Amino acid sequence: MAARALAAEVPAWHHDAVWDPGSTIVHQEVWQGRVWAARPLTVIEDIADRMLLWIPKGTVRKVPATPPSRPDPLTRHARIIENLDRCDWVLGEHVWDVSSLWILHPGDWHAIWVSWKEPGVHLGWYVDLQRPFRRTDIGIEAMDLILDVVVEPDMSWRWKDNDEFDEIVEREIFERPTSERVRQEAATVIQRIEQVAPPFSEHWPSWRPNTEWPTPVLPKGWDDSCL
Repeated sequence: MAARALAAEVPAWHHDAVWDPGSTIVHQEVWQGRVWAARPLTVIEDIADRMLLWIPKGTVRKVPATPPSRPDPLTRHARIIENLDRCDWVLGEHVWDVSSLWILHPGDWHAIWVSWKEPGVHLGWYVDLQRPFRRTDIGIEAMDLILDVVVEPDMSWRWKDNDEFDEIVEREIFERPTSERVRQEAATVIQRIEQVAPPFSEHWPSWRPNTEWPTPVLPKGWDDSCL
């Protein structure tokens, strides 16, 4: 099968909008022209070189699921790969089970999440390898590229979904330049983890959200095409 259209070039931002702190925006993931996933987030900061976004425990998001027209694979691994390959997924609901602060920089092929299982109890860091985000009318769009790095509070780290990523590359669902760019980005971030360089050396684990912020909810139009 020919590799799907997910070229390695960095996309241009579509909009110049800067969101006010406290605003709810939508993060869409788009695959083959369809919404793959969507989640609401609260804006903490939106400046030229950084976005900070908040998604608390209990937030309801949309995730890809196997359509009723075919059997559901037995594992999450197989389900994700078949949905990407067949492009026939439907969207279901999932409740976010941790609270996370997202740190994003324009042009980066990753986002860094700082997470808490319970208020004040730092769970660790999470490096989500993804397409560089671009702005849309309702928030941002950035496709998850499957491979992740989990970082414990003591800065030890491990791969997540490494086997899934390798299979996706082997089946040519992602283009080779994309997979190479993801591995390069991961290596760069892992070097920062091992050196305890920013943002891993910064105060983020002690950061606390505004207690008056409500849990964000997907607004009407969350599934509109923003391409």
